[in-house]
Amino acid sequence: MITALAVVLVSLYLLVYAVDKARRTSKLSHLPGPAYPLPIFGHVVHMLGPREGYMRRGMALWTLYGPGPVKFWLGEVPTVTLTRPEDVEPVLSSQSEVDKHDMLYSATLGFFGNGLLTLNGKAWLAHRRALTPAFHFRILDRYAGVFTRRAAAFAAQLGTEVPAGQSFNIMSKMGAFVIGSLMETAFGINPDLSDTPRSEQSEQLHQLVRAADETYDMIAYRILHPWLLAERLFKLSALGRRSRQHEATIAKFVQHVIEVKRAQLQHRAAAVARGEQVNGDDRDDDDDSVREKFTFLDMALSSKNNVMSDSEIIQEVRTLIAVQQTTASTISFIMVMLALHPEVQERARAEVREVNAIGGLSMLERLKRLKYVERVIKETLRLFPVTTFFARKLKKEMLLPDQKTLPAGVTVIVFMYLVHRDPRHWPLPEEFDPDRFLPERCSGRHPYSYAPFSAGPRNCIGQRYAMLQMTAVVAAILARLRVRPGEGCETRAALRVNADLFLKIEGGFNVRLEPVT
Repeated sequence: MITALAVVLVSLYLLVYAVDKARRTSKLSHLPGPAYPLPIFGHVVHMLGPREGYMRRGMALWTLYGPGPVKFWLGEVPTVTLTRPEDVEPVLSSQSEVDKHDMLYSATLGFFGNGLLTLNGKAWLAHRRALTPAFHFRILDRYAGVFTRRAAAFAAQLGTEVPAGQSFNIMSKMGAFVIGSLMETAFGINPDLSDTPRSEQSEQLHQLVRAADETYDMIAYRILHPWLLAERLFKLSALGRRSRQHEATIAKFVQHVIEVKRAQLQHRAAAVARGEQVNGDDRDDDDDSVREKFTFLDMALSSKNNVMSDSEIIQEVRTLIAVQQTTASTISFIMVMLALHPEVQERARAEVREVNAIGGLSMLERLKRLKYVERVIKETLRLFPVTTFFARKLKKEMLLPDQKTLPAGVTVIVFMYLVHRDPRHWPLPEEFDPDRFLPERCSGRHPYSYAPFSAGPRNCIGQRYAMLQMTAVVAAILARLRVRPGEGCETRAALRVNADLFLKIEGGFNVRLEPVT
């Protein structure tokens, strides 16, 4: 009896599953893409293989079925990949018809936290409004001095720690640097003034960076092995156990950051109560120190700010720390591009020297005058958008400009790597040409043909912060050091560019540094 009942229930489940799968599949039948998605696996069998080949296999699929919308079943998740700006625009510009995909982004929650990156709906809007003042242009302008000072110290450190002419992975130094900058700017905690020994601080940061790097690999592995997106299965796996260790690493670091900040605020409040002048109250806008009351953590932890709970603040701090690797990777890509294009490097260095020779400029004014350096950064982001895709789940049916319909419930993958290579908007798209971003050449270009920080209402809140920091670092390195290609990075063709969660070079961002004479 029990066996017969089990057979009936299983048969009923399979029937319901088959009908539902057929219904969802039929809604995408008008779009090109691989045929016959397998149960559980979907089309991911086309992507399976060595991790180093993820990017190549994905590009082959989209080249075969593109350039328009391409359907692809990621396990049981129906997706449509978009690579043309005109198709991308209605998705990224929508204010009400799309959400970030809950299942795909859930794979990031353990390490990234459930913050602005992953939230949807009213919760996302509340957090966005709460965080926006911390990234207002007037507050970011105050960070210019911090970025410049820390970048100069970082360039000097590279010059002394790395033997001249020795090939090394510059990304290995970059991760800890950008998190240190985040500590002083967004959190108002200067690691250089900490009571913690410098060697211990360095080890903490490097542990955090290693945990982040491994976590990004794990997240990509989960997405391409969709049965591991089921949280219970993942927790039982060896990968899940390793992931929890990394989650503990970032949780411990975040707790330390918040404890230090609370102690600072308590000290400040006590000093004010005693009528003492608090350090930072009388600094002008050009001072290179960030006034504590302008940092994200000060705003978030203020007793007058009840927008986010303590738990939500912790989630946002986790997110801010976790995404710093995108900036570190981009700066590393810039260094490799400068090494491969010495004429671009010399032109950028000449601009840095010219601006540095002008007296009476604030740190911010100096960075703003580095127009060619800015174009170098933008062109690197075009060729190597570190976040290669954005995922959005449609809440309503959407009509694309070519009259193709995307059904409600489908997950749209905006593949920026190919959007940035659309030859209609980027002639000779594989060439490295910073002058593509001269104002006269940008005129008439589709506004969604370039979106390394996403676009529309859910664009990256920290893009101005990132651009200021990258400009400061590139300028500081160019002023002191000449960058040459390292092992495995001697030519563009030699670069083994791949993507796990973010874009990277397999084998490392290897360069050689020499003092500028």
